[in-house]
Amino acid sequence: MENIDLTKYNCNYELQFVQLMVEVLKPYIEFQSFDTENKQVNLAGESVPKKGLRVFLKKENGIQESIDENEFIQFIQVDFSTIRNELKKKYNNELIKENKLKKQFDTITRGNMGPYGGRSKPHDMSKTEYDEKMEYYGYLHKITINPPQPHPPSEYEKKIRSIDCSRCRLENIGKICYERTKTIQDVLRFLNNVKDHYNFDKSIT
Repeated sequence: MENIDLTKYNCNYELQFVQLMVEVLKPYIEFQSFDTENKQVNLAGESVPKKGLRVFLKKENGIQESIDENEFIQFIQVDFSTIRNELKKKYNNELIKENKLKKQFDTITRGNMGPYGGRSKPHDMSKTEYDEKMEYYGYLHKITINPPQPHPPSEYEKKIRSIDCSRCRLENIGKICYERTKTIQDVLRFLNNVKDHYNFDKSIT
């Protein structure tokens, strides 16, 4: 969900909002369209079957459970909010952990002037581990370029940015979801749009 490129969707358009939400919900919900026995006349004047919609909740071990409208409303307005909050908590914890580990490394490696610009390898750390962490945090690159030049982001910086971007996308998805599904009528309208207008054979990639 948090890896979806939101720039591909303009949610001012109802159909694009539907396309986005179907993608967002894919890890948890599957929609299936089917033809009912009832008929309707399309714009070409042809008699065609009315569409129906089945909704399945994805569970562990590939199990799918059929749910009705009320259960979907419960999911989208209660359970899905909990899922997003748990993911946000996970990303916050990852950021805290990464920053804590960097602070610990900085603390134990600063001291007597050593070969790495004022850092020295702790006695209980192997040279291989030390060099790997110096590279991970970008310290080796910064001190081995002379004269100083702009350097590419370290693996640590890239990881922090990735986590932060995922967290921001998650927050934006939450805002969009709240604005467009905050009432029961909103959710029912969404289901009807999935049933009547979503193209199950084509989605934004």
